[in-house]
Amino acid sequence: MVRRLIVNGAPGSGKTTALLKYVEDELASGTPPDRIGFISFTRRAAEEARERAMTKFGLTSKQLPYFRTIHSFCFATLGINSSEMFEGAKIKECADWLGVEMSGRAASAEEGVVKGYLAGDRILFMDNLARVRGVSLREQYAQDNDNLSWVLVERTARGMEEFKRKRGLHDFTDLLQEFVNSDFCARIDVLIVDEAQDLSWLQWKVVDKLAEGARRVIVGGDDDQAIFIWGGADVQHFVRMDGDVRVLEQSWRVPRAVQGVAMEILSRVKSRREKTWKPRTDPKTGREVEGEVRRVGSLDEIDFGSGEETMVLSRNLSHLRDDAMPLLTSDGILYEFRGYPSVKRSVVDAILTWERLRRGESVPVPAAEKMYEHLALGTGFQRGHKKLPGLQEREEVTDADLRKDGGLVATGIWHEALEKIDRSDRAYMVKALRSGQKLTERPSVKLSTIHGSKGGEADHVVLVRDVAYRTSRETPDQWEAEARVFYVAATRAKQKLTIVAPQTRHSYEM
Repeated sequence: MVRRLIVNGAPGSGKTTALLKYVEDELASGTPPDRIGFISFTRRAAEEARERAMTKFGLTSKQLPYFRTIHSFCFATLGINSSEMFEGAKIKECADWLGVEMSGRAASAEEGVVKGYLAGDRILFMDNLARVRGVSLREQYAQDNDNLSWVLVERTARGMEEFKRKRGLHDFTDLLQEFVNSDFCARIDVLIVDEAQDLSWLQWKVVDKLAEGARRVIVGGDDDQAIFIWGGADVQHFVRMDGDVRVLEQSWRVPRAVQGVAMEILSRVKSRREKTWKPRTDPKTGREVEGEVRRVGSLDEIDFGSGEETMVLSRNLSHLRDDAMPLLTSDGILYEFRGYPSVKRSVVDAILTWERLRRGESVPVPAAEKMYEHLALGTGFQRGHKKLPGLQEREEVTDADLRKDGGLVATGIWHEALEKIDRSDRAYMVKALRSGQKLTERPSVKLSTIHGSKGGEADHVVLVRDVAYRTSRETPDQWEAEARVFYVAATRAKQKLTIVAPQTRHSYEM
């Protein structure tokens, strides 16, 4: 009989770390590494588990064949190569054949979630959502038609299926379905599943197939943090699951004041696993950390220039683009948006190269050539010298070399010389530098959607309450899903949570 253990815990309680400890215990007790499975919804967790096992026990990745995300496991097991995947140019080709607009962005291999906003993208998403939920396309359409006609949806979905069949192509949902229907038999003694609250009905079918024959199954997750219900996550499967339960009761992240806000949000969720958890404590005193919750009328009431590690979270990208980014730019605050800094690395490199030359230092020729891309022809360098044809045999050059053989004309500080950098961008960077910020350091302010912040944390979380119009008029069940989303957002805060009053008619009440 399979023993099932459910590891459930609070935000910041170390669920993945606890699961990794089970991996180490199994390896230490003699369980062969190729008989242990660690399956996760996210690539980060699967890679962390594999790297930790390899480092501690001297293993190779080949000895850990079952340490993967669900989609990548199915991809590898079925022996499908990348040329057979329905993505990129193949989607565009299919769109042209069908006469519908599609971006070709397909789905991510990690989550299987379709990207894009064109009609064809939305139909592809609807079709995938129906299949991962185990419902018919018509039933999915009846629940949410996305303002699309059924005739268009049905014709496009049928056409995409025919296109894939004729060309022998598979999308990421096909991988799951084909694996479930295959005769593959996993020789796994222990199966560990991370981020289980985010698995869909179809992904649970994959897990069930992998668990056949296992003597032990360990499932880790937190239904309160299930934020991919919109993408097909079957959180109720996790809520109803039978097995021994271990609750990780201590949060190592969330202070008491923030916990109070989070639990008030969570009180709106009726169908969940009941659990209690303790807020973060001070390791020196053992006392609960109080933290701080503040409410402000708008983003411009917040001091983003304090250098404090800050994460600005919004339900929708539009509020970050329309409100947060312009404010930070006008104030000269460097930031990171979806993992990318507000100042491009190529621009920073050009500035550093120019200033090194001004100090009399030598720089690599490739660096100088890249810098020339930001100099204007005529006022920056003479015609015929953009690729530094007379200096390519050298390894490094100085300012004198460039003026003699490289046609360099520009003088002065970088924001005077590098004229091809947009004028407003130059003013933005100058303002940032004068306030003490450094272009070479990672910004202390990060902007993200709430979904993109999953697994992240910051000392200070700024939470935007505005939501899209569509989100603001959902059903009661979908409002429970929204409560989980804002619960996740609030619990990213390690010290302070600032809640911004809505700037539009549609917002999440808290």
